[in-house]
Amino acid sequence: MIQFKSFLAPSIEDFIYFRKSSGNWNISSYEPNLKLFDAYVAENYPNDKILLQEMADIWCHKRTSEMNNSCRSRIYVVISFIKYLRERQLTDVMPPEAPKKEKRNYIPHDYTDDELDAFFRECDSIRAKHDDLAHKLHQIIIPVFFSTSFQ
Repeated sequence: MIQFKSFLAPSIEDFIYFRKSSGNWNISSYEPNLKLFDAYVAENYPNDKILLQEMADIWCHKRTSEMNNSCRSRIYVVISFIKYLRERQLTDVMPPEAPKKEKRNYIPHDYTDDELDAFFRECDSIRAKHDDLAHKLHQIIIPVFFSTSFQ
């Protein structure tokens, strides 16, 4: 399990246990975003002992580099965490409002033969940066993965 650093660590760990127990946990999205929120609180509010509205509002504010959907993905777990705390009367902080979900207008890129050739050459030229098993496996797996995906 991730080691949390802020005063919220025990509550975050309880929240994770609750969500995992209820089958409502997404390790690839929720855990890293909670870790980032925890690090933000630990760095910016090192002496605080209670969750403040300001902490949640600043963290959940949409950044200029974000689209609505990426902001929603980043803050959803924090909003859920605040709701969890409120349901247990552990905070009076109001969960910030998430930006409205946007319809995606994804237009796929049609790769040229030259672009695909260059991509596969790069995959084939990957070399292990370190002499450990994980890096050696990347050197082997990545070219195979992509070459079988496009056949």
